[in-house]
Amino acid sequence: MKNAFSVFLFFALTLFTSLPTEGSEYLQEIVRANDLYAEKHYAQSAEAYESLIHKGIRNGYLHYNLANAYIRMGKIGPAILNYVHARKWIPRDENLEANLKFAIQQSQDKIELPAPGTLSTLFFWSNDLNLNELIYLAIGLNFVFWISLSLWLYFPGLKIVRNALLCLLLVSFISIGVKRESGFKPAVVLTKRVEVKSGRAEDAVTLFQLHEGALLTVTDEHENWLEVRLNDEQKGWVPKNSMGH
Repeated sequence: MKNAFSVFLFFALTLFTSLPTEGSEYLQEIVRANDLYAEKHYAQSAEAYESLIHKGIRNGYLHYNLANAYIRMGKIGPAILNYVHARKWIPRDENLEANLKFAIQQSQDKIELPAPGTLSTLFFWSNDLNLNELIYLAIGLNFVFWISLSLWLYFPGLKIVRNALLCLLLVSFISIGVKRESGFKPAVVLTKRVEVKSGRAEDAVTLFQLHEGALLTVTDEHENWLEVRLNDEQKGWVPKNSMGH
């Protein structure tokens, strides 16, 4: 199983994460967490990565390294959860996809990621870009469009270019909406076993059981309960504290 190197994570965090003014302190913590992982102190490295995430640092490679630490510890549920979180930021990473598939195969239920929805399939490129990349793309297209619009006032022959850029700009805005609304909202079983109930009560009818690492989709939330869906036919309520999402 392949792992992200410390230097790669260091530069990824430096380039793509907005750090507070005490950024140097966080970079030292990142290096420390990676060193702990390299020395096979997986529990301590996982604790260090979790601490960074709780401090507000959002980065795909941070979740990826945390998932690698958990898989080394034999904690399938937290590993799968963090691999799924990492996919939001680094959707094109082949090592991540391989490790996620490996982790799923270690779980008892072996539930694969759900297939993309209709809109995600139609706007297929949005699956290969994270939300920030789609936003940056829209900003860039918007900038180029207004330049073309200004030039069109003097060079009417640029009308086709202007219209093409306008269409691309509209598609980019729709893609952002698709990414926001049609994205997979995951829940992963973190306990050894969970009973999926017909209602929000411990004494409700048990519809089916799942085990650590099972992947579900969150469809609703109410106080201490999550409504989750396994497929089109199987869904129900589970205690929130048994899941990671």
